[in-house]
Amino acid sequence: MDFFNECYLNGIGVGVGDPQMMTLKAVNAIRNSDVICLPRKDKEQCMAYKIARESVPEIDEKEICCFEFEMTKDRDKLDKIHQNIYDTVRGFIDDKKIVSFLTIGDPTVYSTFSYIAKRAKTDGFEVNIINGITSFCACAASLGISLCDLDDELHIIPDVSKLKESLKLPGTKVLMKCARHIEYIKECLWKYEKEGKIEVYAVSDCGSEDEKRFYGTKDLPHEGKYMMTIIIKDRTLL
Repeated sequence: MDFFNECYLNGIGVGVGDPQMMTLKAVNAIRNSDVICLPRKDKEQCMAYKIARESVPEIDEKEICCFEFEMTKDRDKLDKIHQNIYDTVRGFIDDKKIVSFLTIGDPTVYSTFSYIAKRAKTDGFEVNIINGITSFCACAASLGISLCDLDDELHIIPDVSKLKESLKLPGTKVLMKCARHIEYIKECLWKYEKEGKIEVYAVSDCGSEDEKRFYGTKDLPHEGKYMMTIIIKDRTLL
């Protein structure tokens, strides 16, 4: 069976910035696609598109469908947004077009694609997920550190509003998309760091020409960037 001709919906992770870190499977899936869906209204402002284009110039020969995502926690509003996106994607699938939805990082980690995939599966369509390198793995590699050793636990924290409680979790903590709360984060981390309980690392714009690494709470910027990941290592286990 030619899998790419049998599956009409792909969720493709393109990694975090470096086009060379895209998988061969992702490259081949894009080449075999009829329609490329992007998570930005303007494709030239879409990081996922710019990463993919470096490795797959043929992407510009494809039909491009752009979506704008509203940043909201309103569940009802999100449900309508996801349904509208799926309705468009479903139209392509009904026309027997192979659709590939590009995502930064990996489609299985806090990705809008998961909501589209659930709807497609409910309608009886097969969905293919192609993994990409996650931000926290790429950042750890850039910093030259491990995320987990021996029996360490790994906790991915998407909401820093309860950071003080999250810091009590054992093992390594990863804070994602945390730029808007950087001053609060620094305030919380400094106490534990000066007591020698944690080690703090961060990377912004990982894999891009603008990549910056930060070592320690005092090194963190006063204004964080959207694409910034903070890694907190538990020193009590070192």
